[in-house]
Amino acid sequence: MWNKKRQYTSLHKSYKNAMKFVKKINDHHRDIDGVLEIELDPFEDHKGQIWSIYENCDIFPDFVEDKVTISKKNVLRGLHGDKETHKLICCLSGEIFLAIADIRSESETFGQTMTFHLSDKKPKTILVPAGCLNGHLCLSERCLFFYKWSKKYNGPDNQITVKWDDPLLGINWPTKEPILSKRDQDAKYLKRNFFSDR
Repeated sequence: MWNKKRQYTSLHKSYKNAMKFVKKINDHHRDIDGVLEIELDPFEDHKGQIWSIYENCDIFPDFVEDKVTISKKNVLRGLHGDKETHKLICCLSGEIFLAIADIRSESETFGQTMTFHLSDKKPKTILVPAGCLNGHLCLSERCLFFYKWSKKYNGPDNQITVKWDDPLLGINWPTKEPILSKRDQDAKYLKRNFFSDR
């Protein structure tokens, strides 16, 4: 069973001893509690590159499902999440803008947001804790967004969907007119008192 305390206490020991493919781990718990930014260290030669993006160790929860989305430029997917699913996110090809929002009322970083630029040029993974929303915008002509799930996907009706440009979150997206799915077009804004009524 994964827990946050074990994640922090084993953070550096685990990646130094076991995760040989990791260049650096950045712990962003002061920004959003539980978020990790893991810079990968690809093997490269005249043939190309080999990445390792995951190894079973104490800093990660148990993952049960992998998913890939393929998007064209200016497609924005999100903001989505649920209270039970941790995600490990990576951009396999192209470039994406990733946004994360903490809507866990019990969290010390409740209401805070973070953004990352992910690409295949400087590969990294982002651990998004359960209870946080995530969304991503495709910046390149085509992008492959890969993510591991700690719980099997059970459809959009069992997830939280929040409008991508919610003013309470104030995410500075690098577009004003993204391409959206019907689900994301129909998403609602958070209530005005969402963060004050914790």
